[in-house]
Amino acid sequence: MLNLIKRNTPEIADRFELEIIDRRDGKGVYEIEALNDKIVLRGDCKISLAMAYYRYLKDNCGVNLSHCGNEYINATEAPLPKDKTVHIIEQEKRAYMNYCTLGYSACWWDWDRWEREIDFMAMRGINMPLSVVGYEAVLFYTLKDLGYTDNEALEYISGPAYWPWQMMTNIDSYFSLTDKNYIDKKLELGKKIIDRELELGMTPIQQGFAGQVPKNFKRFMPKTRMYPLPAWCGFYVTYQIDPLDVNFRKFGLALLEKQRQLFGAHHYYACDPFHENEPPIKGDKYLNNVGKAISDMYTSFDSQAVWVMQAWSLREQIVKSVDKDKLLILDIDGSKCAKTDGFWGYNFVSGTLHNFGDRNSLHGSIQALADNPFSQKKEKYENAVGTGLFMEGIFQNPLYYDLASDMLTRNDKPELDAWLKDYAHRRYGSDEDCLFEAVKLLRDSCYSEKCVGRETGSIICARPATELRHTAPNDFFELRYDNKILLKALHKLISAIDADTDGYRFDVCDITRQVLSNFAKELYLRSMDGFNQKDIRKFERNVNLFVKLLEDVDRLLATRPELCLSTHLKQARECACSDKDRQNFEINELCLLTIWGPIRNSQLYDYAWKEWSGLIKTFYLPRWYSFFEQLAADFKKRKCKTTTTKRKHNDREDYAGTPFYRNVEKFEKNWLSHYKPEEPSNEDTLEVAKELIEKYTPMIMDN
Repeated sequence: MLNLIKRNTPEIADRFELEIIDRRDGKGVYEIEALNDKIVLRGDCKISLAMAYYRYLKDNCGVNLSHCGNEYINATEAPLPKDKTVHIIEQEKRAYMNYCTLGYSACWWDWDRWEREIDFMAMRGINMPLSVVGYEAVLFYTLKDLGYTDNEALEYISGPAYWPWQMMTNIDSYFSLTDKNYIDKKLELGKKIIDRELELGMTPIQQGFAGQVPKNFKRFMPKTRMYPLPAWCGFYVTYQIDPLDVNFRKFGLALLEKQRQLFGAHHYYACDPFHENEPPIKGDKYLNNVGKAISDMYTSFDSQAVWVMQAWSLREQIVKSVDKDKLLILDIDGSKCAKTDGFWGYNFVSGTLHNFGDRNSLHGSIQALADNPFSQKKEKYENAVGTGLFMEGIFQNPLYYDLASDMLTRNDKPELDAWLKDYAHRRYGSDEDCLFEAVKLLRDSCYSEKCVGRETGSIICARPATELRHTAPNDFFELRYDNKILLKALHKLISAIDADTDGYRFDVCDITRQVLSNFAKELYLRSMDGFNQKDIRKFERNVNLFVKLLEDVDRLLATRPELCLSTHLKQARECACSDKDRQNFEINELCLLTIWGPIRNSQLYDYAWKEWSGLIKTFYLPRWYSFFEQLAADFKKRKCKTTTTKRKHNDREDYAGTPFYRNVEKFEKNWLSHYKPEEPSNEDTLEVAKELIEKYTPMIMDN
C-alpha cells in the first residue's frame, strides 16, 4: 500500500502512517486522522487504506483523478486534516468493468497504463475487478495441448478489439491473431495485472467456461456432442459443446487448470451460458441440468469456486440449479433485480451501466446516482451484497463517473449542490462562482433526470438518412434537454480566470464539442426541411453551415491527443509484435469504431461511434458530403428515395440496402485500408474553443 502512495504522490509519501484495524460489525472501515504531525490512515484491509488515502487527497488537497483530463495526481503539499474521518463501508463487493470495456477502452493498454488503472481502482474501493487480460494464452496453450498447431490455435482467437466478444461466446476467429509472440506478451501483462491486484488485496474475477469451442473440435475429441449456435448479429455461427456432454467437463477443466498454472485460481469464475443467444434444446429440465453441470465443474476444480453470472441474459432455471453460496449475479444496469424478486435470494451486485460503445455523448442522470440505488435495494433485499461499474467504455462523462465512483462506497444520499461545488473546485482548481454555476447548469441539462438510461445519438457520426431514428443501437436520437442551457454552462466555464487544470481544458473542449454537435442536429433538420419544402436557399445555407461546423469540431478535437484517432491507432500498432499484426491491429481498431461487423454486411455499424478528430474529417464528413450531393442532384424531383430500406436492423436502415448505401459501403471499406492518420495539432484548446463559441453562440441563441 505504501508503494501505491509513492507511485502517485512521491513528494508527500513520507507524511503518511498506515495502520490495519479490525472490521466494524463485520463491515469494512477506514479512518483518517492527524496524529503527531502525521496523516494516519487506518483501514481493515489494503483497499480500505487506499480509499482512505484518496479520500484524504480529495478532502484536503483538492484532488480530482479522472480518465478525461486530470489523469495524474498533482499533490506536493500534505496539510494535516482538521477533523477525524470514519467511514463504514456497507458494500462488501465492489466490481468493475464488463467485457466490452476491454474492447472499447482498455484494448491497447500496456503495463504502465494498467498500473495506473489498478491504483485508481483501489483508491475508489474496487475489490473485484474483471481480470481476464491474457486469457488468450490460456485458450491458445490448452488448444495446443489438445493437438492444435500454432496457426490453428491462432486462427481461432479473434483480434484484440473483438476478443472480448469471443470471451462472451458471441463470435470467434474474427480478424484472427497471426503471431504467437503477441500471446506471450499478453500472458506477461495479465500476470502483472493479477499479481498487482492480489498485492492490493483485490479478488480477481477470472474467466470460466460456457462451452464455446472451434468448429473443428471433433477432430480432436471425436465423440463430442456439439451444436452450432445461431449467428449473433449477422456473424458466422459459433459452436458450443453441450454442457451435459462429458467432454464439456473435460475441456472446461483443462482450461481452468491451464489458467491456474498461468495466473493462479482465485475462486470467482465468470461465464454466461447462451449469452445473447438461445439454448440448443428447449425445456426447463435441460436448463436446470446445464446449471448443475457448470456449477459442478467449477466446484470439482476449486472447492471455493463461485460462479459469476451477468444478469443480462440469465435464465431462472439455470440460476436455481446452483447452490446459493456458489453463485454471484452481476446486475449490470441495476434493473433486473426488481424483475426477478431480488434474484430469488441469490447474492447480487447492483451495477451502473451508463455507456454503450464508449460513445462520447454527455448524458446521464446524476440525481439517479445520488439517490443511492444500492441502499434502496439493500433495504428490500438482504442479498444485495455490493455495487459495480459496468460501463462499456470509460473515456467520457468525467462528472458522471466521479459521482458514480463515489457512490460505490457511500451509504448516504449526497446533497447535489454541495457535491457539485466540491467537484468544481477539485476538477478545476479554483473556487470561482462561475465554475460552480457551470456544473449546476450541467446538472440541469445533459445530467438532468430526463437523461437517465441510454445516451443521445450523434448526428455527426450518424450514417446519413432522410429520416434518422438512431445513430447506433441502444440510443436516443432526440435531445432530452435544452442546448441553450448547456451553452450557458459553457459560457460560465470559459469565464473563469484562475482555472487551468488539465480537467478544465478537457471539459471546455468536450462541452464545446457537445454544444456544437447538438446544434448540428438542428442544422440537419433545417436542411431536410429546405429539401422537403422545395426551398433551395434554405437547403444550401444549412448544408453549408452543417459541413463547416463538422470541420470546426474536428479542428477543436485535434487539440486534445486523446480525442484524435491517430493517437489510438498508434497505441494499436505499439501493441503488436510483428508487421503483420500491426496492420491487423490497425484494422481491428478502425473497423470497431466504424463498420463494427460483420464486415460483409454489418448490423452493428457505427455502434462505437466517436466524435474524434480524424474520424470526423475523413470518415463521417465524406459520408455527409455524399448524402447532400445526392439530395442536391434529386432536388428537382423534390423526393429522395435513396436511404429507405425494406429490411431494418436495430430500427436502422440495412447496411447496403439501397444504391446510395452500397456506395457508402464502398467508401467505408476503402477508407479502412487507405486511412492515413494526422497527428494532433499544436493549437491551444482554449483559444480554439473560445473562437468557436463566439462564432456559433449567436446562431444557437437565435434558434
